Amino acid sequence: MTETSHIPLLLSTAYFPPLEYFVYLMRYDKVFVDVYETYPKQTWRNRCRILSGNGPIDLTVPVEKPFGNHTKTHHVIISSHTRWQKIHWRSIESAYRNAPFFLFYKDMIQSMIFEKSYSALYLLNAHILNTLCSELEIWREFKFTEKFVQESSAFTDLRFAISPKGKDCKQLNKLTFTPYYQVFSDRIGFQPDLSILDLMFNLGPDARPYLEEVSMVK
Repeated sequence: MTETSHIPLLLSTAYFPPLEYFVYLMRYDKVFVDVYETYPKQTWRNRCRILSGNGPIDLTVPVEKPFGNHTKTHHVIISSHTRWQKIHWRSIESAYRNAPFFLFYKDMIQSMIFEKSYSALYLLNAHILNTLCSELEIWREFKFTEKFVQESSAFTDLRFAISPKGKDCKQLNKLTFTPYYQVFSDRIGFQPDLSILDLMFNLGPDARPYLEEVSMVK
């Protein structure tokens, strides 16, 4: 059983988040997702990283910002000008069709990617997060912020720390990911902290126990 913190955790929204996102949310009783921040570029908010035969690749959801660089996250909409869903699914299928649990999760993941009822990015991400947590039996209640939250010691603030840029943060612990089977690990070597998709397709029901065993060093 993972020991949890009573200090609230503050996260950004994320598209099929990386493993560290889940490692942290499993260790906090209260989790808030900031949707009133000014939307930043090149983050996990609209992208995820999977492992292809040529190495890690990023899948990016195209978005539109109605208010330009001043757009808040809850106003960011998913662009309908590209067939990004088909691109993402083809990439996922190509990367994981030989994974042990691809067929087990295939329909669930595909239905989330092609979900049409959400035009706002944060709502699609919330649907994905809630569905994945339910599947992994991670029982957490996620609340959206109702205003922008300034940096404060009242929260463990990881909104910008969990990032594809690997940005250092004093509140971000060093995580140690034990190597697990990956489809292309014999060719590329183990790649840590990819999207939760990689862990689920490769480990299946053992995904949650794996996350619980990830060690943290401050």
